[in-house]
Amino acid sequence: MPEVLDIVDAHDAVIGQAEMGEIYRRKLPHRVVHVLVLHPEYPAVYLQRRAETKSYLPGYWCTSAGGHVRSGESYPAAAARELREELGLAVPLSAPYAFPYLADDHLRFIQLFVAYAGTGFYFVDGEVAHGEFFGLESARTLVEGGRLVHPQLQPCFSWLYANQSRLFTAGKWLY
Repeated sequence: MPEVLDIVDAHDAVIGQAEMGEIYRRKLPHRVVHVLVLHPEYPAVYLQRRAETKSYLPGYWCTSAGGHVRSGESYPAAAARELREELGLAVPLSAPYAFPYLADDHLRFIQLFVAYAGTGFYFVDGEVAHGEFFGLESARTLVEGGRLVHPQLQPCFSWLYANQSRLFTAGKWLY
C-alpha cells in the first residue's frame, strides 16, 4: 500500500495529503524526522549505513534513524516509529531542533530528535545495512567529506556539532 504523507504550506501547516510518489514527482512540501542517537557515556553519535536495497541513496551514511511523517502522524510519533523500525530501539526522545530544508526546489520541514542508547540496536526492517558510533570529530570528517553521505545528514550533524559544548559538559550529555 502506498505511503500517504501530509502536504504542508510554507508555515508547516497541513493543507492536504498525497501518496509519496506524487509528493516527490510534484515536489510538494512535506514533513521529515531524523533521530541522532547519542552514546550516554561519551560524546559519540550513532550513524547508520543505508541498505544497498534502498531505492534512494543505497549504501549512504545517514542519521541514526529517519523518515517521512505519515499523514495524520505527529513528528514525535514518526520519530519513535522510525527508531523502532530501523534500529529496534524504544527510548525517550527530545526534539531540540527544527528547520526547513530546501534542495532541488523541494521543501521539507525537518524535526531533529535526540535519543540516548549505547546498546540494544538491531536492524528490524531491512533498511539499515549496519551502523556504528563515531566520536564527534570522526563523524565531522565523514560528514564534511560528503562521500556517500545523505544530504540531510549534514544539517542535522552540523547542529549537533555546533551545540556539543552545551550538550555534553562535565563528562555527560545535558539533553
